[in-house]
Amino acid sequence: MEIKEFNACYLECLRELYLYSRRDSFSWLQTDSFQLGDFDRDSQGERIWLVEVSGNVAGFISIWEPDKFIHHLYVSRELQNQGVGSALLNAAKREYGELSLKCMVRNQKALDFYLSQGFEIVSQVDDEFGGYFLMSFGEQT
Repeated sequence: MEIKEFNACYLECLRELYLYSRRDSFSWLQTDSFQLGDFDRDSQGERIWLVEVSGNVAGFISIWEPDKFIHHLYVSRELQNQGVGSALLNAAKREYGELSLKCMVRNQKALDFYLSQGFEIVSQVDDEFGGYFLMSFGEQT
């Protein structure tokens, strides 16, 4: 398992991982409008790291650095529960110390994961997508 900084040679793999992971993760949402190009728009201006396992992209994290905000963390379905997400989070923790993120209320699997990684729920916000938890890690908790 190797963590790498994003470069353009990984773009197509990340687009696909982002599209299919969101479709799998957000079953309660209207996902038929999700497209490959969403990755480009949704991660613009963010720092992106990815994990490569046996030459394949296994997951990625994108961070909006001014706020130390994790905007995306996705792991391919085939490699979930094998330490990929933890490796990405640990790299971000080492780099930034304090982090925050939003986790959709209905995404219990992600919520359990973030709680197991030391994140705490700061608040809950209701929205048209079923609401989300604002979570933090580090001194801001």
